[in-house]
Amino acid sequence: MKINKLSDLFDINFKKIRHNELLKFFKLCLRYHSRLFDDDFFQINFSTPERFFNFIKRFKDNIYFVLLGKDEKFAGFFYLYETKKVPNGCFDSKVTFCICRPYWGFGSYAIAKKGLRFLFEVMNVRKLSVEVVGENSYAWKLIEKLEFEYEATLKKECFKAGKAENLYIFSKFNPAY
Repeated sequence: MKINKLSDLFDINFKKIRHNELLKFFKLCLRYHSRLFDDDFFQINFSTPERFFNFIKRFKDNIYFVLLGKDEKFAGFFYLYETKKVPNGCFDSKVTFCICRPYWGFGSYAIAKKGLRFLFEVMNVRKLSVEVVGENSYAWKLIEKLEFEYEATLKKECFKAGKAENLYIFSKFNPAY
C-alpha cells in the first residue's frame, strides 16, 4: 500500500468493522501483536480463527478502521477499551492505534490527529489514555507531538520477549471540557 496522493492523508474516514477489511485487520494484528496486545490477551483472542471472530463479536462496537481517500484504502485501525461513562454523556477510554507501515512517519501523525478529533468531537470522549510498553521512542515522539501528557509509570508491568518492561501511561483531555 502506498500513498497515491498527499490528499489521501486528509481524506480519512473512521468506520466500524466491515467484512472486506477483516482479513487485513487480522494480518495487521498478527504482525504487530507484541506491540498491540499482551501475550495472554493475544493468545486467548487470536490463536485460532474462531477466537478471532469471537474477539470481533465482543469488541465490534469499539474497533474502527482507518480508511483513506475515496477508494477507502485500509490504513490501520484503532480500538477503544476500558471505557467508562462520566457525566454529561461523555466517556473516558484507553485507545490503541495501529497504522500500516506505509503510513508511518508523517502519515501516522496525520491519521492519529484526525482520529483524536473524531474521538473528541464525534464520539464525545472526555479523556483519552494511551499506554506504551518499554522504551518505544517512535511512539513517545508521536504521543508528544499529539500533546498527550505523561501520567504514570507502572514498573515492570508488562512482558515483551520474556523481559519485564515498564508501562508508561499518557493522557489527553478533550479541549471542549
